[in-house]
Amino acid sequence: MQWTSICCIIHKITMSNYEQNTVKERIRDATDIVELVGKYVPLKREGRNFAGRCPWHDDKNPSLKVDPTRQTFKCWVCDIGGDVFTFIMKIENVDFRGALEILSDKTGIPLPKFRGGGGEEKTTEGEQEIKRNDLFRAAAWVAKIYHETLLYSDEALPARDYLEKRNVGTDEIKKFNLGYAPIDRHWLAGKVQNKPHRIKMLEIIGNFREERKDDFFRGRLIFPIRDDQGRTVAFGGRVIPGSPLSEDAWHKDRKYLNSPETSLFSKHKVLYGLDLAKKQFKETRRTLIMEGYTDCITAHQFGFGEAVAVLGTALGPAHIRLLNRMDAGKIIVILDGDSAGQKAAERDQVLKDFIAEGADMAVLTLPEGHDPSDFLITHGADALHALLETETVDALEHVFRAKTRGINLQKDYNGSIKALDAILEIVAHAPLKGTSPNDPIRFRIEKTLQSLSMKFGQPDELIRRRLKEQQQRIAHRPARTDDTETPPTAIASLGSPDELPDMTEREMLELWIMDPTAIYEFWERVLPDQLRSPVTLAIYNQCSELVEQRGRPATFENLMTAFDDPKMKNFLVELETSARKKFFSDDDNDMGSALLDELTERWKEPAFAELKAKLIEEIIAEFDRRENDRKRQREVNRLRDPELSDDEKMKQLLELQQKLGR
Repeated sequence: MQWTSICCIIHKITMSNYEQNTVKERIRDATDIVELVGKYVPLKREGRNFAGRCPWHDDKNPSLKVDPTRQTFKCWVCDIGGDVFTFIMKIENVDFRGALEILSDKTGIPLPKFRGGGGEEKTTEGEQEIKRNDLFRAAAWVAKIYHETLLYSDEALPARDYLEKRNVGTDEIKKFNLGYAPIDRHWLAGKVQNKPHRIKMLEIIGNFREERKDDFFRGRLIFPIRDDQGRTVAFGGRVIPGSPLSEDAWHKDRKYLNSPETSLFSKHKVLYGLDLAKKQFKETRRTLIMEGYTDCITAHQFGFGEAVAVLGTALGPAHIRLLNRMDAGKIIVILDGDSAGQKAAERDQVLKDFIAEGADMAVLTLPEGHDPSDFLITHGADALHALLETETVDALEHVFRAKTRGINLQKDYNGSIKALDAILEIVAHAPLKGTSPNDPIRFRIEKTLQSLSMKFGQPDELIRRRLKEQQQRIAHRPARTDDTETPPTAIASLGSPDELPDMTEREMLELWIMDPTAIYEFWERVLPDQLRSPVTLAIYNQCSELVEQRGRPATFENLMTAFDDPKMKNFLVELETSARKKFFSDDDNDMGSALLDELTERWKEPAFAELKAKLIEEIIAEFDRRENDRKRQREVNRLRDPELSDDEKMKQLLELQQKLGR
């Protein structure tokens, strides 16, 4: 490869990194972290900071702290913290690129094309020129034309008749933006004038199938699926009874269709109707989980505005975390009263997920032959209110009923012990480690264990021993592979304890955080190979890149923006907080309205300048001592070399003693 080509590639990589860093800084500066976090978590002012209930653990006392001055957040209970990018990564469960795209949409700051080390495009094929907010707009437009077609098209009359028979009125049609997709396979493509760029956009959001050249949902009643922010992200379609498609073999076997997984939509992370239901959570302090679109719509029609529905999948950890984040209160799963509903009631994984997430869950099984929609239409809202009051059982009680059905607990010893172990295998998923005796999760489990002891007629010690055995089995079991998400509460500390900065390196980093000009003193006298921690070395190198390559000061804000890794961002927040407390006795509870830049001005005062110089000398002296110890250890190790003669060993020993002053 010619030298000119190599230089060109290096230039492209450098410019790409520069563009990425610049846009990160622009997005960071354009985003107010208090406003951002406040859209997800109610915040109250505490001194100069804000506090709210942490969305990643069962937080009774507000432990999520948001600092508007430094534009950071931190929950010390979960050990989760960082900047605006970290918050979006954790709350939306996306990677850094996903967080960057979401904040790009919110701020209106466009992103440059992302390039890899060789300059190649890393965007999905067909998406190079399509931004995430363009896809949202495309999905909203498709929902709009489907909706208008349902309301006004003659072809949609059977769809309107079907809804009328299901007691879905005009208000609900408009509230849920229901629609109809004409049966003509070329109708949707014609609406975008068959332009390739627009066809590609429809294909990306899942509405157009290139291989069949048609609308994925043609001839169906349309249920737009919206995320919790009210943005259309996908669609569901139902074959209309009596329509031509109802006799087609392919469509007949697929009464309901959902959009495929896309960059906007994952059925494991979205609940139908949540954007409407979340407005009711504070009033009702509960969520009603149903199995179908029409169940959810009918529930809203009858006054149960807290109802949501799953999208052709069982409830999973991401759904539960989403509801917990929304402060959705008690989660009540309403099961159909038919055999399928009863079978679903015994799907242990759903119960394990609820218990593992510490959710307050209950179950209501409807009378046989009813789904929620049928029950409400036949018996009315008062009847469902009565069932919710009298027939709803705690999830763990539901587990007991399901596992002991048909077993005589007094006479069938083997059957009862088998049922007990099956129940404890589910209970064992509860996150009890680190919880206090008054924690609601621990309280519920304790009540359950006492209840099991009484119902099975077994000593409390035996129940607890068998529970411990189940917990140990779970601890050694391979992780699930069907849910690739990492729960936010499972974030580990950055690296192992051996990889974290020791006291000397931590003091150096804390000083850098408080005064970036101190870096220059260390660069002259502490070499990179003297650093023991890879974390320290990463920060050291990033500071060098900021100053030498980009001409930017290595401030806390610039370091936070430079690192994409949420664990590193969390560590930097922790480091900065400890530095303020150490150097300025900064306690968040008694600081009043003092600003950080006012604090750092103190370094310019003679007393503080003298203190800083003394600290620098002490830290560098400790690095020198460490380096001397390392050199001496290398010389001692050389004495153990079996290939050295006795004379050579004696000579080296004398030299070592001389260095030690002996």
